[in-house]
Amino acid sequence: MSTLRRLPRAIAYLLRGGALAVAGNLSLAVLSVALALTLWLYVTERENPQQVETFNSAIPVQFVNVPNNFAVANASATTVRIQISAPKNQISQLQPNNFEATVNLGGLDRGTTNVAVDVTSSKGSVNVTDVSPARVDVTIEDVRTKEVPVKTSLVGSPQLGFGAGAQSLDPQTVTVTGPQSLVALVDSAVAEVNLTGLRVDFDDTVALKPRDARGGEISRVTLNPDKARVKVTIDQKAFTSAFVVTPDIVGAPAAGYNVTAISIDPPLVTLTGAADKLQSIDAVRGIATEQISVADQRADVVRQVALKLPDGVQLQGAVKVNVRVAISPAKGEQSYNVVPQVRNVGDGLAAILAQQAVVVTLSGDVPTLQAIAPESIVVTVDAKDLGPGLHSLPITIQAPPGTKVVRTDPGQLGIALARRQ
Repeated sequence: MSTLRRLPRAIAYLLRGGALAVAGNLSLAVLSVALALTLWLYVTERENPQQVETFNSAIPVQFVNVPNNFAVANASATTVRIQISAPKNQISQLQPNNFEATVNLGGLDRGTTNVAVDVTSSKGSVNVTDVSPARVDVTIEDVRTKEVPVKTSLVGSPQLGFGAGAQSLDPQTVTVTGPQSLVALVDSAVAEVNLTGLRVDFDDTVALKPRDARGGEISRVTLNPDKARVKVTIDQKAFTSAFVVTPDIVGAPAAGYNVTAISIDPPLVTLTGAADKLQSIDAVRGIATEQISVADQRADVVRQVALKLPDGVQLQGAVKVNVRVAISPAKGEQSYNVVPQVRNVGDGLAAILAQQAVVVTLSGDVPTLQAIAPESIVVTVDAKDLGPGLHSLPITIQAPPGTKVVRTDPGQLGIALARRQ
């Protein structure tokens, strides 16, 4: 770059010297100008040298000057690769549209001919040094036309519960023009209609594609017109409705245990189906689950179960639900015959009970009550500071953990205190 900055002064110096020499010697002036130009070209080449590289994109081939009433049916290549020579700073900026590849068919007759490919650049500083392939085989045929029907090709599916209905096309036929062998292959002009996610009618103008009988697209032919107005009705084929989920619980918990709660996640499910199918489902009972057994269980039962779906309906969302069946000990009451104890009987006295047992009724969890032995219940009366005679004393009950005293029979206990003999 420093060399370039000094270049103008060097050229000016040489030109000034050349100008001064004009009066004395014209040949020296011409030589000075030539030297200045040579120096400029040399410095330019060093700073931005010419490079030869293979262009990174293929160039499409255009067939020009096609004789009247003829058309290109086939070509051994439709794109070419090129090698270019260009200044270093321009190569990275080049695009495929900076080049034009043509095959001149002027004066040719029907049949196959090997023709040269000519590639030019719109950039004056860029030269094309090599073309691959340099020549192509081109087949020329007579131009033919025929009418073909217009058809629709439905792509994708409408929204769940909807489906494609009646279809209409305008026009219903089009004219196909091109090489006779290719025109002969065209079976129809197809309009591709994307129905993905639709729930309303489709009505639009769609480009047509020439297709053969197997659905393959045919190139090098034209359609007139090349578009069609397509209408496709979207009909609701299925309906949706929400239903409650009803768990199918079978069996009984272990003795002394009850089912106390049932929870379902999700409690509602959405079904899709024909109207008559959905109407046949009991709106109160909803959709039952697979059976969930709680037989002999003493703790909560948690299951992930499938739903029993009627034929012809579909479930939206997860295919299984989570069910929790809460199982808790049953609550109850139970009575026990307990021998009471007399405490704090005075010295020299003896206590005689009016009855030998007290009936104590406890409440609590049934399994706990069933496991209690009468000896674990403490029934006492207090004779402190009492003298000989008959007494009616309040009863004190010490119940086992997890239980509560409901009542005693009798409510008070009669005792007689007598002196020991």
